[in-house]
Amino acid sequence: MNRFFEQLQGSNLSPFDILLLVLYACTSLGIGLYASKRKSDSDFMIAGRSIGIIGFVTSVVASYIGGAALVAYSAYVYRFGISAFAVFIGTAIGFLVFIPYGHKLRKFSGEKQFFTLSDWFYFKFNKGTGLFSAIILLIVYSGMLLNQFIAGSSLLASISGWSYETGLLLSAALITTYLLAGGFRSVIRTDIFQYLVLLVIIILIASVIFQDKRDFAIELVDFSRMNIGMTIAFTAFGIFIIFQSAEYWQRVYGARSDRIVRDGFILSAVFTVITGIAITMVGLAAHSHLADIESKDAFAKGLTLLLPRKLLGASLIMIFAAIMSAADTQIFVLASSVAVDWYDKLSGRRSDDKRRMLITRLGIIGFTSLSCLGAYFLRDLVAVIIFITGIGFTLIPASVASFHWKISSKAALWSFISGIAYVFMLIGIALFQADPKEFFKDNADLAILSVFVSALTLFIVNLFSTKRVS
Repeated sequence: MNRFFEQLQGSNLSPFDILLLVLYACTSLGIGLYASKRKSDSDFMIAGRSIGIIGFVTSVVASYIGGAALVAYSAYVYRFGISAFAVFIGTAIGFLVFIPYGHKLRKFSGEKQFFTLSDWFYFKFNKGTGLFSAIILLIVYSGMLLNQFIAGSSLLASISGWSYETGLLLSAALITTYLLAGGFRSVIRTDIFQYLVLLVIIILIASVIFQDKRDFAIELVDFSRMNIGMTIAFTAFGIFIIFQSAEYWQRVYGARSDRIVRDGFILSAVFTVITGIAITMVGLAAHSHLADIESKDAFAKGLTLLLPRKLLGASLIMIFAAIMSAADTQIFVLASSVAVDWYDKLSGRRSDDKRRMLITRLGIIGFTSLSCLGAYFLRDLVAVIIFITGIGFTLIPASVASFHWKISSKAALWSFISGIAYVFMLIGIALFQADPKEFFKDNADLAILSVFVSALTLFIVNLFSTKRVS
């Protein structure tokens, strides 16, 4: 315990920095616990389906900009330059494209009491397809959560001087406490605070950069280095990822009205681009002035280049806010899926809100504990996370098509299977390479082509299924 408090003081932190961090942690915890004073048990699972515009926007953007996103997106910028900014443009477009789908989802979610993305597959197809989609989401979100803790703890350690274990323990303990108390309602309430903190600090950092280092910042943005092919690829990635992200579906289910969904996604698109500019500037600083670092270190090193020592505490709070706002969402997606997609569907009976809440709480403890344990031993999954995303992309063709055409359950199921088989084939090839880690880094973009494999399979199987029926 003494060693923990010694680490908490940290060699790079002033007493004022520590005070800021303590105030931030206590405020986050207080908001999360206050949110537990809900009106009913259904508030725990889906915030009473009454999320307002502020909660919707801040939770959507905050869940997108996590510790892993800070590391991954700045790493893309470090490797590919300004072209990587297109991922934020693509995500903004994806939010706008998703609006009509969100309206349809919200209509059905109230009637059918949807809680998870897989609820849609159970509804549109059959039990087997719904269960398989839940398995895919379990793999994807377990990997994302693990990477969230790894990337976030590494960032905290790099900038603060703490040990990796200290950052991991602090963030996990805070998240678990308020999630157990308030569930989805706590996720929304704390995301409001965390993204506002994130936005204020981003504005503060931007003002410092453009006052003290304006020439330095302008010099970084060199569009002559933009690669058109990579720009298109990053834009497509940003658009596609919305349709396999269970957290956005949950926000739609919990929205108070269709207007909240529409205005919420429009504003989310705007704030995603604003936040993306800040992350891109940090990655570009590392890209232009640090030639011999690993791409996963670009955010920490770039932030050190841009910021004066007096803003160290503020930058740590920003990282904490990013970690917690994304990790709490991912934990809740996983835990609620256990309660709804696994317990309810496999047992053949629909739980009441109280039982669902109990199972979700057990899931919160279980997934947080397992992810922390995994993060403690593994510590480097940044290169592999895109392959996990590739598995998630197998859901996209069936999810989009199900809104527009009559798709057979068989076609949807085989589209999942073919996409996953493609990703595992790539992983198998990597394992036979002299350096699998480098293969993952150099060929990560191949993994997201699973969306095209799944789409082709969906079309072919559904075509033959339709012919047989006719």
